[in-house]
Amino acid sequence: MAEHSHRPCPFCPSSDGFSYSTETGLFRCFVCEASPKSKRGLCFDGNTLTEFKDQQEQEVGITLEPYYRHYRSIPEKIYEKFGVYFTKLGDKESMHYTYPNATKTRQLPKYFTAQGTLDHFFGQEDYNGGKIITITEGEIDRLSVITMMGDWPCVSVPSANPSKQFWVNAREYLRHFDKIVLSVDSDEPGDKLAEKFFKLFPGKVYRVNHGKHKDANAFLQEGEQQEYKTAWWNAQKVKPDNVNTTAEDFLKVYDETPNYEYFKTGISGLDDKMLGIHKGALTMILAPTGLGKTQVFRYLEYQCYKQGNYSLAFCHAEEVELTSLLGLVSYELQTNVIRKDLIEEKNLEKEVKETLKKFGDSERLYQFKIALDADVDDIVEEVRFLATAMGVDFFFIEPIQDFISGDTSTKENKLTDLVNKLKRLAPELNVGILFIAHANEDGEAKYCKSLTQSVAYEIFIDRDLESENQETRNTTFISVGRKNRTGGGSGPAGGLLFDLDSYTLSPVESANVIESPKPVTRVVDEGDIPF
Repeated sequence: MAEHSHRPCPFCPSSDGFSYSTETGLFRCFVCEASPKSKRGLCFDGNTLTEFKDQQEQEVGITLEPYYRHYRSIPEKIYEKFGVYFTKLGDKESMHYTYPNATKTRQLPKYFTAQGTLDHFFGQEDYNGGKIITITEGEIDRLSVITMMGDWPCVSVPSANPSKQFWVNAREYLRHFDKIVLSVDSDEPGDKLAEKFFKLFPGKVYRVNHGKHKDANAFLQEGEQQEYKTAWWNAQKVKPDNVNTTAEDFLKVYDETPNYEYFKTGISGLDDKMLGIHKGALTMILAPTGLGKTQVFRYLEYQCYKQGNYSLAFCHAEEVELTSLLGLVSYELQTNVIRKDLIEEKNLEKEVKETLKKFGDSERLYQFKIALDADVDDIVEEVRFLATAMGVDFFFIEPIQDFISGDTSTKENKLTDLVNKLKRLAPELNVGILFIAHANEDGEAKYCKSLTQSVAYEIFIDRDLESENQETRNTTFISVGRKNRTGGGSGPAGGLLFDLDSYTLSPVESANVIESPKPVTRVVDEGDIPF
């Protein structure tokens, strides 16, 4: 459709106020207000104004005189009262809506053009303020509401996605009303409009529930005027899904939020402070290199498994798959079967295989791999898959820095991205994610000091490798960091004593606990733990 604007007006001295369409013959001057409505029987083809006589109109089927009809169940008097009229050019019929600064044309059934700027509500000049105003998503719906409710303040947005200037004008106009009732379409654009109005006027925006109907006009056409009135009077206060404000919202949060889900670690100090290792949260175990982090992880894996309520998935980047499995078997058999030669020496191959079969038959243990150069999203999706498809409750991943390649700055960015995504994933899927992070000499996470900011729980481990006492050297000291969502405080939380014969850790209540990691020097001694 060829539209022309900012042209000289043939009716007044204006040099740029005239707009017209060569296809429909419709025109408007924004200076003198000339239009087919005011200039009966005229159309404009771009060169001349043409007048059609009654006989000619009948012969060629052209009507330019504004007229009204009972369309979409809206009475003709409503159309006439609120400045909506019809015209016909050939077999093309159009509706025209008069806005404060524009005329909007709807060529039936649904092709829209506009002359002027649609930056105000349709019908806003009819109301200057008051107690309540209803806002619809279309002109037809506005007229439908007025037909059903009476001439209470009711306006329409010019489109489902109005301009920025419209919102500026709307804010100024709507502040003169105490309550805003939205009767917008029951679809995504309607939802977005509702959210936008809420942001402009939080607390005073309500929305009509259309139920089975898409919009207000559907009520009118079905003859359900009383049903619409009931829905209108029962309009509910609008708020985005991510905002809780009503009593119902708060009670729903209380009723639908489960208690903490966790497994006990068996370390009384740690369980006292944190309750245990939690689902729906990210937990970091932090320690310098060479202090037995993997053994601590394996201890926690076994504690999770033996309680029988949860399934777990584990990935140990720094050891072969068999070692990870045999580490768990050692806990189950309470004897060191960490290597095949030890198994043969102790004549325990049958017992080991039976235990591995038991692990597999339980369908609660999942060993998975992550490529050391995997993309962040690949790691996240692997966790998502195991949680969603396999029903995994807890993930054990270590050490997290080993899965990220690149130079120092690249690793920091990737680690931050990974941990932030895992942080969001844990509550979304209601899974517990534990990871081990290498610590620098200052006790901060290697390559990425910001890791602590993303976790819900922070656990430090350390060993005094310089002690003259063998038991002390073989004790892993546990402390809880500042990140502890349960509010149980931080500080010393017990210890784990390593037994070489069984190759397992067990809680030590009397451990001389170290409060936080400190730089240590590895001292090799015959009695030291071989890991």
